[in-house]
Amino acid sequence: MTPDEIQKIERNKNIVGSVEDTHQAAMEGMMKDVHTCLPGIVQSFNPVNQTAEVQPAIQRVFTERGAVNLPLCVDVPVVFPGGGGFFFTFPISAGDECVLVFSERCMDGWAIDGAISEPEDYRSHDLSDAFAFVGVNSVAKKLSGFNASAAEIRNRAGTVKMVFSNAGIVVTGNFTVNGQVIANGKRIDETHKHSGVTTGGGQSGVVV
Repeated sequence: MTPDEIQKIERNKNIVGSVEDTHQAAMEGMMKDVHTCLPGIVQSFNPVNQTAEVQPAIQRVFTERGAVNLPLCVDVPVVFPGGGGFFFTFPISAGDECVLVFSERCMDGWAIDGAISEPEDYRSHDLSDAFAFVGVNSVAKKLSGFNASAAEIRNRAGTVKMVFSNAGIVVTGNFTVNGQVIANGKRIDETHKHSGVTTGGGQSGVVV
């Protein structure tokens, strides 16, 4: 084979591409439709069904059209921490940031019936099958006054909060109790009584 023939083959490779390059390009194209995890922004929340409409916050880039928004994810179950019949719930508002995690199979049957079910569609890692974990914050929406040494249940501004640390529990803001308050086996509410009650400026005894 002459040097000219070798150069012609190399030029054709650059134009057409090898079989490996073709397979690689095809795989990369398919992977663009495989969704695993994305940040999202809540557009609306349905408190009856506890589902949300969420806009994926990372755009897809096309060679011809440039960057475009991914379709809105609808009827997305919102994940609230819970177990054993108890849950920690909180209000969801438009604009809240979240993490979208996509099921590897169609989850429509489970979402409706809450039971082990056969997939109703053969789609995989699709935008239609997302869960929303609400509570992640971008730097632009980070919490103010973050406590790095204790656990907190708080509002975004930190003006209402319950702080849990090794020293105990501290509540900031109004604290309302509906029901009995029991301290060391004694009721502390509007019905409790004291022992050793005397008139005048003395002090009563312990709670009965």
